[in-house]
Amino acid sequence: MKQQTLMLGTAKVDITPPLGAEMGGFVARQGTVSGVHDRLTAYVLVFCDGDEKLALVMTDLIGVDAALISEVRQAAAKLTEIPGERIIIGAIHTHAGPAVLRGGFLGKPDESYLSFLVQSLAGAIYQADKQQEPVKAFHGRSECPLVGKNRRQLGGPTDPEVSVLCFKGEMGTKAILVNYACHPVVLGPDNLLVSADYPYYLRETLSSLYPGALVVFANGAAGNINTGHQARASINGTSGNKRTFAEAQRLGRILAGEVMKAVETASEALAPFLKVDSRMITLSVEKIPSPEEYAKMKLDWDKKYQELKKTGGSYGETQEALLMAEWAEAMKTRSERHGLKTKIPLELTVFSIGDCEFYTLPGEFFFEFGLMLKQARKGKSLFILGYTNGCIGYVAPEPAYDEGGYELTDSYRYYGLPTGLQRGSGEKVVQSLLALRRL
Repeated sequence: MKQQTLMLGTAKVDITPPLGAEMGGFVARQGTVSGVHDRLTAYVLVFCDGDEKLALVMTDLIGVDAALISEVRQAAAKLTEIPGERIIIGAIHTHAGPAVLRGGFLGKPDESYLSFLVQSLAGAIYQADKQQEPVKAFHGRSECPLVGKNRRQLGGPTDPEVSVLCFKGEMGTKAILVNYACHPVVLGPDNLLVSADYPYYLRETLSSLYPGALVVFANGAAGNINTGHQARASINGTSGNKRTFAEAQRLGRILAGEVMKAVETASEALAPFLKVDSRMITLSVEKIPSPEEYAKMKLDWDKKYQELKKTGGSYGETQEALLMAEWAEAMKTRSERHGLKTKIPLELTVFSIGDCEFYTLPGEFFFEFGLMLKQARKGKSLFILGYTNGCIGYVAPEPAYDEGGYELTDSYRYYGLPTGLQRGSGEKVVQSLLALRRL
């Protein structure tokens, strides 16, 4: 029989990269890490109800791939008794951090930094596991329409919900978990200082209001949600003059205000029971071009690169053409040597604390998928953990395929995929998650 107490252990660890590290996120960025605005951190929550034990790790990174997750789990297995599939690792998706995603075309990861990252995360999981204490969990919610904006449709819909879990122990508030869907890309490609972007200011503000509490931010289904500019604006340098630390601070504090409302109005404690289910699925990509077609793509991108240099194209545009030619050459070579994968494996996890449900989305899923899950589980309190347990790139709902745009036609190349995901891929993930919940 399960104990009638929820146990929680917390830890955090500094994961700031060294000066000179390549940064991830922007093709238009010129230069490497030149300084540190705020230290990048990994946050760990270890839950236990007597039967189940689960570690939730949120990192100030652009993403975490399957290889890194596997390495952390193996390292943590030597230190704890937490099963690998019960270690869930996500990223806030900051674009002001190091390149860490292998196999892509936006910055080459430093293997020594990745090794440091693995040991740091495993150590923090161990630390949190050894420092558990009884807590009560309280769920609260609010809405914040002033931060996240639809980047594909000016003034279009978003998911403004702010979901919050507050964990209280004998000494007061032990941890606050915040879930909100919005790209941390206030800071643009001109920034070379390491930062968690607006989540840094969110956490800083809440930490001052709730001393001693570990404040953890978990991004949601934010694939088409940012703070107010189109994706291609970051490439061609037309995203305006609001991409500053002052703006990141303003937005982080606005969001913190809504979190505080949720914390202060949360009154009913959740049942102290933990349930976890996970499974692997595969997604299919669209028809893969032939080696000859990739060769033609390379020639076309080479030609575009030369034209942009002659006509004075922006650095981002010329760099994009250069990288796309590199991608086409790489795909041609891989295709000729050993073929290209038509299936992409995905790990999905659903867990709950009392009546509060958590769903992992391993990539840049459009906000519509978060709403699909919430609608299907109407009446339940949901946390949508985007960029968690993997990062396969953008995943769009079927109607978006007819609209096109960067997320559909271009972004998969940066993630090192041979072509885009088939229509219905995101819907398949949602149905798989819901089926997992019913087990």
